[in-house]
Amino acid sequence: MQINKLLATNDLITLQTSTTTTKPQTFSSEDKDSIAYFFMRLQNLYGTVKMQAQWPDKTSSDLARREFGKVIAKFSREQINEAFDLAHKERRSGNKKFDWPDIDAIIGLLTNEGVFTGSAGTLCHKIYKPEQLLESGTKEERDATARIHLDTMLKMFD
Repeated sequence: MQINKLLATNDLITLQTSTTTTKPQTFSSEDKDSIAYFFMRLQNLYGTVKMQAQWPDKTSSDLARREFGKVIAKFSREQINEAFDLAHKERRSGNKKFDWPDIDAIIGLLTNEGVFTGSAGTLCHKIYKPEQLLESGTKEERDATARIHLDTMLKMFD
């Protein structure tokens, strides 16, 4: 009976209401281009039927674009293209993760957040640039710096 008293007290009851922002998220023209390119490649990869099964109307498609837009906008067309090339490779190798449109899986290929069979994402395919590891300068300057650090390490073992 105490529960009924508590429920009857308006001060103790907090009603939860669902709210949405009236102002939609805004994107720059470059961001919109990346997002549109991503979803165009997604459509090409999976086809109209699977895309419509996943997002049956314009509202659900727009919500998906808004939900993932911030993440997708961080990448260039070239990076998105590399990720979808890897997604094609994953589908050919029989990876079930890529049977249906999965934006998280494609973004995982872009960010290396998930390793799938056959590839480890687009970041593994970057060209190795040793000049970015040391201070800038000529090859001779970098070699001299490396020699100094190697000599320092060798002295630790004497």
